[in-house]
Amino acid sequence: MAREHVTLPVYMAYCAIAGALRPWNRKGSRAIVTLEVQDDYYTPLYAQAARVFAAEVWRPNEWEDPHVFEWSDKSGRDEVQAEKSQRAIFLSPPEYRLTEENRLFSDAVIPMGPRTRRHAEAALRRAMLPVDESTIDLLMSESWSRLSKAFQDRRGPLQALERLRRTSVPIAKGVELQTTESIGPTLAEMHGIGPAVEWGNNLAKDLADYRAGVIGWKDVDGGVLISGPPGGGKTMFAGALANTCQVPIILGSVSRWQEAGALDEHLKAMRKSFAEAKSRAPSILFIDEIDTVGNRTESDRNRGYFRGVIAALLELLDGFERREGVVVIGACNYPQLVDPAIRRPGRLDRHLEFAPPSAQSRLAILDFHSGLDLDGDQAEKFEFATDGFSGAEIERLVRDAKRVARRRSETLSADHIVEQLPSVTALPEDLLHCIAVHEAGHALVGFEIGHGQIADIRISGFRIDGSRRELGFVEFERAGPRRRIKTTYLDAIAVNLAGAAAETEVFGSFTDASSGASMGDLNRATDLATAVEGGLGMGHTLVVERVEQEQLARMRLYNHELRNQVHQLLDNEFERARSIIRAQRPALNALSERLLEKRTVPGEEVVQILQRHRRVTVSLAKPPLRMGA
Repeated sequence: MAREHVTLPVYMAYCAIAGALRPWNRKGSRAIVTLEVQDDYYTPLYAQAARVFAAEVWRPNEWEDPHVFEWSDKSGRDEVQAEKSQRAIFLSPPEYRLTEENRLFSDAVIPMGPRTRRHAEAALRRAMLPVDESTIDLLMSESWSRLSKAFQDRRGPLQALERLRRTSVPIAKGVELQTTESIGPTLAEMHGIGPAVEWGNNLAKDLADYRAGVIGWKDVDGGVLISGPPGGGKTMFAGALANTCQVPIILGSVSRWQEAGALDEHLKAMRKSFAEAKSRAPSILFIDEIDTVGNRTESDRNRGYFRGVIAALLELLDGFERREGVVVIGACNYPQLVDPAIRRPGRLDRHLEFAPPSAQSRLAILDFHSGLDLDGDQAEKFEFATDGFSGAEIERLVRDAKRVARRRSETLSADHIVEQLPSVTALPEDLLHCIAVHEAGHALVGFEIGHGQIADIRISGFRIDGSRRELGFVEFERAGPRRRIKTTYLDAIAVNLAGAAAETEVFGSFTDASSGASMGDLNRATDLATAVEGGLGMGHTLVVERVEQEQLARMRLYNHELRNQVHQLLDNEFERARSIIRAQRPALNALSERLLEKRTVPGEEVVQILQRHRRVTVSLAKPPLRMGA
């Protein structure tokens, strides 16, 4: 099965198709067969499985593309192509009634049953995953659409299963979420979603004014696109927004619309969601997975289908009067895949991004789900171990902790929470000292050369076993627009090298923590130096090359003169950073000691420490001028 990538759900559908087509399961078969599918059906997935069967079992070397079609009232052209090749598979969806002409054209019409547990077992074995009842139950209970979305080429089957397990089915269609019923949180209880809360509170005020007749619908923000990683709280935000606004919320999931069947049924389901929202206005219509609706610039075998869907969606979104009283929230994981016309002014023209929650937000989310307030080492362990966790992952962690407490007949406590965290090991004092010196070096050199205002500096006293994660960092506030000249890049290189320079100055050498990963200090410094010498015309020559990330290493590999120039630049900036640290060693020591004591030092205190212990020296802020031809 090489021509088509076969994901786990595709293989499940393939098993059903191969079983139905057993009489033609041999090379060289010539037949035009109709598969009459039942309610358990999803067009894109079954079509892909049928193409796999046609391409890999029939071996159609004389034709370019396996002919797989779906019967409809306009299948005349498909029949011509099928007759020409003498091999084709027609899928008859549940809502389509085969005509006598369809049956006469087909060599056989074979009813297909729904998926079976044997199909799920076979797919799990092929993916080399454990075959257990809970996993089979999951594969049997999830819709084909959700299975298809979870199992993608770019992710492994185990990762896909985990995503399915932690992603619960969102708000049921037509369910009202109102604050008066206290179902779910309000925006006041949402944490870690940034500007979305402010936008939601403004919307609540505008809707109240609209209902009171103070403002018209044109003054209400009637559409927004929200994006973020799975489990990032998009669905919960929609429910909390409805609670805060005290309006009903209606689900209009793209995958559920697709499950309705062929294009006509798909469009009917979509229009029904908008009509329901309109009938209950003012209301919120939450459209999940809007990035999967397609893009009119795509060109594939399904482009006609998806263009029809997008055109109908644009028509429903158009105009405030047409959907007066309905606030449309489109949620997605990949906003760049959303058709630009959907984001046009008057439709979903505002975009709110949900970033992973900060450490403080994660503690607040934990408090909301568990009622527990961690402090001291427990809070530090939780913040470190849950770095990158979504709100849904923290909720699952609390659920697991509550289960453990119930099994032991104990009251839920912080110990149960910590017990569910990934395995965390306390760092030895000598390693912690090294990390503190490293991060203090970054901050000191950045301060001395005016690289930017320091927001904060922090180190962790723990590490997650088996994980290579940053154990400390210095955060510089983003600078506004400015001229970016050669000195700008040299300063950035010096700051990146300052951690290793500080370690070298204090301990005589630096550790491998400065390199290896793509975002390692030495890696970033090397790429910046390559860009200066070979990509920006700021080195020995004005001749430039492409400066895309993937080209930088290739430039160094095949251009030895460039590699030597990069080496010389890095060496100069490393020595520059060491000179600054050597001259300001008391400030470095004071800052690293404070870091060991507090683990997190805010930017204002960092500056105070560096100013208090700073020695007056000849300025080292300017890099040495290098004379050359």
